[in-house]
Parts: sequence; C-alpha cells; structure tokens
Amino acid sequence: MRLSAVERASCGFAEEGADDLGPLPEGISTAAATAVLRAQQFGRGLHVTRTARRAVAKLRAGAPELAEGGHLGLILATERGDQHMVARRTADVARRMSLGERAPTDLFRAIAYFPVGRVAKSIAEKLQAWGPVVSVPGDLERARTLAEVWLTAGRAEQVVLVAADATPDGATAHATAELWLGGRRADTAPALTMTPYVQRTHKSEGVSCAELAGQVIETLAPVGGRRTALIVGSMLADAGESLLAEVSPRDPGPPLEGAIRSLAGRLGFSELFVLIGSSGASMTALGLGQDLIALDRADSVVVCGVDLVHGVLAQALGLLRCDDLPHMRGGASALMLQPGTPDDGHPILQACSLVSPAVPSQPTVAMDLAGVPTGPPNGRKPSHVVLSGLSSLDLQCAEQLAGHVWPGVPIFSRGDVRGVGDDVLRLAGTASSLDLPMGIVGVHSLGGTGCCLLTSAL
Repeated sequence: MRLSAVERASCGFAEEGADDLGPLPEGISTAAATAVLRAQQFGRGLHVTRTARRAVAKLRAGAPELAEGGHLGLILATERGDQHMVARRTADVARRMSLGERAPTDLFRAIAYFPVGRVAKSIAEKLQAWGPVVSVPGDLERARTLAEVWLTAGRAEQVVLVAADATPDGATAHATAELWLGGRRADTAPALTMTPYVQRTHKSEGVSCAELAGQVIETLAPVGGRRTALIVGSMLADAGESLLAEVSPRDPGPPLEGAIRSLAGRLGFSELFVLIGSSGASMTALGLGQDLIALDRADSVVVCGVDLVHGVLAQALGLLRCDDLPHMRGGASALMLQPGTPDDGHPILQACSLVSPAVPSQPTVAMDLAGVPTGPPNGRKPSHVVLSGLSSLDLQCAEQLAGHVWPGVPIFSRGDVRGVGDDVLRLAGTASSLDLPMGIVGVHSLGGTGCCLLTSAL
C-alpha cells in the first residue's frame, strides 16, 4: 500500500545552478509534508560525513515538524561513504602494515569512517534519531521502499532518508535529505516461527563475500510458490575487499549487491533488501523481516548476515591504536521466519524493537536512554538476556539497554569471540538449544541497535 504526500517543501543549500533533484516518487504520508534538501561541499576532509551532517542540519532548520527520539528513523543511501580517505592513503597503510606500526590519528579516523555504518551513526547523532538506523546501497528508489515499510508498519513515525556520496577523486561530496512522515499502526505484529537455520564459518581465503552468502541462501530457496523475501546484511560488503585489494593485491570478488540481486532473481525471491555498513545489520534485518510479514508483503522471510574478516582486513584492523580491538569473526548465517504458533515445534520470535541511542565515546559515560520505552515489549519478559556488540563499550551499553527494557532479568556476557554481520542471527538460530524464553539485546557503534525476544514453542 502506498499513500500520497500532500505537500512538497524544499530549501536550498547548494551551488547556484546545481542540478534539480527531479520529481519525487509517490509518497507515503497522508497528513504531513515531505521536505527535500540538496547540499554540496568542496574541499578535503571527511567529505561525505560532513556534507551529510550539514544537509540534515539544514533539513531540521527548514522542517519544524521534524521530531527527535525513538520514533525517528534514518536511512543512509551511499555507495562509498568516506572510503576515499583510505584510498588516498593505501601506500601509507601498506607501509605501516609491513612495519607493524600503529596508525596516527588522521589515519585512524580514515579507517574508523571507512564502514558507511559509522557515517550513518554520525548523522543519526546529529539528528538525534534514536529509532531504526540503517545504511543501504545508493539506489534511492529502493531506500524509499524501505522507508515505506518502516512508516506503514509503525517502526518509525518519521524517516529521514539521506543520499550521500563523493566523486571518484574524493574532491567533491554531495548529499540530499528527505523527510517522510506517517502514522503508527496499532496492529500487533504476528509471532514468527524460526524454522531452518544455516551457518557457514569462513575458512577459505579464496571465497568472496557474495559467494559465502550464496552458500547459506541457496539452502533456503523459496519453495511451493510462497512469497519469500530476502534480507542480507553485511558490515563491509565488497567495498572493503575492493579497496584494500590495492594494499595487498588479490581478487576482491564480485560486488555483493549485484551478486545477491542476481541470486535472488534466479532462486525466485519475491523482494530483496540489502543492508550494508553495519556490524549489527542482522538485528535490523530481524525487525524488517517481521514488518514484511505483518504488512503481508511476504509469506516468509530469509534473513542472512555475512562478512569476511581475514587477510588484509585483519591486518588493517591491527593498525588501529585501540585498547579494545573487536574480536571479529567472519562467516555467514541465514534463517527463515514465517508466521507460526507455539505448537509447531520451533522457537518463536515474539518481539523486535529497533532503537539506536547514541553510544558514548567513553566507558565512564552512561548511555542516554531518554525516550527509549521502558518495560518489556508487548508485556512479555525473558528469563535471561544475551548481549551482542563488537567492543566492550558496545557490550556495556547493551547491558544498560537490557536493564532498561527488562529490569531485573539476568544478563549473560557474550565472551571475547564475537561475529560481525551474523552475530545476532547465530544467537537466534541456536535458540532451540538454549533455555527459553531468551532476550537478545544488541548495541553496535556501527549501527543495528535493538532487542528481540525468543520464546519456547513447548
């Protein structure tokens, strides 16, 4: 279902004579305006991040109806983020890798902003958007489809969609920002049965990110004419391999989005969403999967998380001057969700809430949970909670969020070995072997924060 926007408002922040954005597609709000902004910036530095933050700042100034807090979502559509910063420093990266040296501050910032999820989190902090936050490839129409799902399902009351990128030479960055508004639905999302679960640990140096994802997705191909949607989440996707291949020559493999889109078409998936740049994309994907079924856009949903952490990437991470390097593991996991009942013999995903309060920069600063709903979602409470996050600061914040949402519930540490794109899916996929009901709370400084609740089917 698509609703109609009643007004288009625009405000300028661009070079005179800049290309017009063109007509907007049919909107998704019956009672509010769509605000559109174009921003353009020249010079050097963190081009995409700075330009996007200026764009949303101008949007906020020109759209007084733009809210803050837990019901404001953000979608960043970009192909490269600030990766040109590292691209210009590949020789320096290679030299320091060979010498085993740590990274200076400016190179650390370049590496830190390499995943587009970090760019999205920076924009979210500027907006104070504590609702769902996600990065997607640069196709604006597909990003708008995701905004439509979030608003129609009540995942967010407002969504800011930012399209941002830099020119290939890194000399120019441009950004556009759109504000979409909608009403929250009162309908309760259906309980979802988790049926098949497939996991592949990454061991081969020769496999690409797309090939690793394909190995688990093919085992869950649609059957029986059912409308099965596919959601794939990855932190670095192919961008990291493509760029870092310049440091340590290797075949980076096929681009993730194109390869997955081809695979989805061949296997007959009815709809596809690719979430990139976020270490907690699988948490976001679980919520999106629930929404697709609640809105009757799909009869079942396959959710896949995938990332490669090896070779040159592992060496590059070793350059970071950081006392708490994430213990990241590469691999792929996929599970299938479909409407179910407690008597079908499978664990039930009963609730999924996507909230992304800002992760503080210091462990001595408490996470700001103002505006985050208190109490168990839908009145349900797990017997224990497990945490997901890459760094100890992420896990510390996840513990604070768990105590806020489910006060008094015992919390178990995840330990030192943590996955990247598939961490939450591995926890959910192995739920049948654990004590249920169980809550999962993830806080990722590279995006994908939220919580879900699993219960036993027995």
